[in-house]
Amino acid sequence: MTNYDWINHIQQVIHDRQIHTIRVTVPDLSNISRARYIPVRHFLETAFKDTVSFPSVLFSMDTSAEIHKNVGSGFAGGFPNWQIQTDLSTFSILPYKQGVARVIGDLCDSNGSPIKQSPRHVLKKVLDTFQDLGYLVRGSFEYEFYVFVQEAARIEPVWKGLHCFSETKQAEVENIITTLFMHLTEMGAGPEVANTEYGSGQFEVTHSPFWGVEISDMAFYYRTSIKEILHGQGYKATFMSKPASARSGSGAHMNHSLYDQDGHNLFYDPSSADGLSDICRWFIGGQLTHAKALCALANPTINSYKRLVPHSFAPTTISWGYEHRGAMIRVPSGRGEVTRIENRLAGADTNPYIALAAVLAAGLDGILHKIEPSAPIQNTDPYGSDFEHLPSSLLEALRELEKNNWLRDSLGADFIEDYLSLRYAEYDRFLAHVTDWEMKEYFDIF
Repeated sequence: MTNYDWINHIQQVIHDRQIHTIRVTVPDLSNISRARYIPVRHFLETAFKDTVSFPSVLFSMDTSAEIHKNVGSGFAGGFPNWQIQTDLSTFSILPYKQGVARVIGDLCDSNGSPIKQSPRHVLKKVLDTFQDLGYLVRGSFEYEFYVFVQEAARIEPVWKGLHCFSETKQAEVENIITTLFMHLTEMGAGPEVANTEYGSGQFEVTHSPFWGVEISDMAFYYRTSIKEILHGQGYKATFMSKPASARSGSGAHMNHSLYDQDGHNLFYDPSSADGLSDICRWFIGGQLTHAKALCALANPTINSYKRLVPHSFAPTTISWGYEHRGAMIRVPSGRGEVTRIENRLAGADTNPYIALAAVLAAGLDGILHKIEPSAPIQNTDPYGSDFEHLPSSLLEALRELEKNNWLRDSLGADFIEDYLSLRYAEYDRFLAHVTDWEMKEYFDIF
């Protein structure tokens, strides 16, 4: 559809669905969805003309909303307003919010140039490179998350025990699953399956694959929508990687494939012993080569690394294998046009734009330089000492990213510098904080 067609379509939807308010949303560098609410009349007058302003200072804030003067141009630059260019193809009715719709925007400066630090711009830049090479990207994020309910002065998981896929236990929380299905389907997210997971209160709801930037757009909508839908039902949902030390971590597995312009899967080769093409092997090789630096981009918080522990179905080593859920990269058994790889590195707290851009850039290095991966693991414990280990902390991962020139060049130096500054600041705040564990461990004995 042309921009003109989208305008006509949206105007008709606004009229038919009696929309009165539009949220214009932007994903920021700290994986927070920033939004401006606009009454529909003003939206029709301004958003189609890209005149929605956005305070640039929001991109200098970390997860605590602390402003970091060394991010971007800082106070010397005066934190000017940027402009939001609404991507009308992302316009979506929010069925759980009567009369409200949402649209994702891209950021640009006063001259109309893209903001290089914007996660969505970073992903689109990488996708443009793939497009120039004749590759189309198809995939989806596979999120796990926890749901809690308020009981007196504390929150408790909405179901308890270890009832992964238990039909009886799922029947007890069926209202959660069916409510999510109903609203996500109406939004066009295409939910496919849902189930209870391995930790008390943990769920997984998968959705159908999308193309290009829509992969991350839908993941962005998916996560924020699930939180909002369940909040409206009286629950609290969290996509923290590890909300409780004694419970299973939550991942955001990245499933993806490459296709040519005619729609043929480029990961499949019927003549090879395992059905994988050279391109697929090299793509895996590139992701393994850059795995340590990728960790910083796919696991952006202090909490992310509490998920990456041995024998937890989260990866701790640089490894890959066929249908192996302990490896960093799992190759599912399907072949032909459904051949894909599943990168299991990212936690549920990942930024889907940054994570996808990073793994694609790493995979592209593998294709361009024909990087052969290590041998796939078979009947082997990938958590053993024979494998090279992933970073075990945010600090270690950031140091790996800092020295990775390929990702710096592919994703953009401006983006990498600001991203590193915000993540280092978060790590420094964490080190300065006196934790409950320290008080319990040391208060009485010293």
